[in-house]
Amino acid sequence: MPDTRTQNRQATVDRLHRIADDHAGGYRPGLTRADALAELATASSDPDLLAEAAAAHAMADNWYAIVAVDLLIEAGADQELIQRHIAELGPN
Repeated sequence: MPDTRTQNRQATVDRLHRIADDHAGGYRPGLTRADALAELATASSDPDLLAEAAAAHAMADNWYAIVAVDLLIEAGADQELIQRHIAELGPN
């Protein structure tokens, strides 16, 4: 049976990632930085979850990844935890 806590964590990280993606990539026209930060705060203020989402963006191969990472750091992602998650994810 899948671990509900793990599923909830992944769902939250996915949501944080998607919000940052929508803003940084311009996928939701009109989503300002302030709006994205407010949505991130509503989804989670946990520095580790924000860091996990930021790590996924940091390893992405797209032009706006750095904007997404910066947004997640501004929202509270811990930079040391970002590095840890990058190490856990390993090379692409």
